[in-house]
Parts: sequence; C-alpha cells; structure tokens
Amino acid sequence: MQTRNNKRKLGWFGWSLISIFSIAIIASLLLFFNVFNITNVFTIEDLEEAQEEKQTEAQEVDTETEKEIEEVQNTVGVQHEEMGSFIAETHVFYNNKTGYGNINSLDWDEQADQAERIIETIDAHIDNVQSDALKEDLQAIRELASNSITDKEKDQVRMLHRYFHDLDIALNHYNGYDKIWNVTETLK
Repeated sequence: MQTRNNKRKLGWFGWSLISIFSIAIIASLLLFFNVFNITNVFTIEDLEEAQEEKQTEAQEVDTETEKEIEEVQNTVGVQHEEMGSFIAETHVFYNNKTGYGNINSLDWDEQADQAERIIETIDAHIDNVQSDALKEDLQAIRELASNSITDKEKDQVRMLHRYFHDLDIALNHYNGYDKIWNVTETLK
C-alpha cells in the first residue's frame, strides 16, 4: 500500500518535471550534433576515402613552389582581380560544403545552383581573360560544373573544389594552404 501512495504523490507535477527534463536532454543533444555538424554517420569506407583523398595528388609546398606561386600571383593574379574575387568566393563555398566530410552529404539542388552560377560567371568573363592557362582552367571548370548538374557525382564536386583551391592560391594570395592539388594549368 505504501508503494501505491508514493506513485500517486508523483502526480502530474512530477511527471511534468520528468517530461521537461527529457525534452531538455533531447534538445541539448540535437543542438550539440548541429553545432558540431555531427549529422553524418561515417562508415569505415568514408574514413578510408578521406584518408586516400588527403594522400593523393596533393603536393607539399616547398620554397621553390612558393616562388613559382608568387610569380603567378604577381602576373596572372594582378591581371585578373575580378575573376580572383569570384574564385575566392567560390572556394569559400566549396570549403564549407565539401570539407570535413561534408562531401558525403551534398545537397544536390544547392550544388546545381552553384554550378549554374559558375557557368554564368565564366561565360560572362572568359573573353576578358588574358592568360591562356587560366582560360584553359576556366573552361575545364565550366565543363565540370555542367557535368555535375546532370551526373551528381561527388568526384566532380571534389575536382571543382580542388580547381578553386589552387586558383585561389594563384590569383588571390590565399594563404590557408600547405598543399596544392596540381590540377590547374595556371600553377604548372
């Protein structure tokens, strides 16, 4: 009889507190996962792919490479400041959308919108590009962007990111790097 009375004492107020406490814990967990962008469940394959991506094609930047990059920045970069701004903005987009494993959960509508902006910008400015190497890179980017709209392959998005990474270094003195991907003609 004593146990039954204890259950009754909890009543609506006690159950309300338990409910509020449970909701607070759930909300805290959701906020934690959202703040730290832990929305993807990574598989071993994802981790192996990320490791492989870090090791493939990237070149450490040594003193000689730094001098070559500086030369490109002082020639091609100075001549193409408007294109440099576009490249910097697009590089930030790809850093945010593909970095830290985000490439495994791409929003393809958002990627298609970005690809269309890339195509429009390149089409509007490519005739003013003086550097043949940069023009060749922009044409390759345009083709990748176009293909990424229809194919929806993350490897194409990864390559777009690498192009914009290297071109941001070449045109804008982007210094958030210690490696280049060697995908552009501009930095060869």
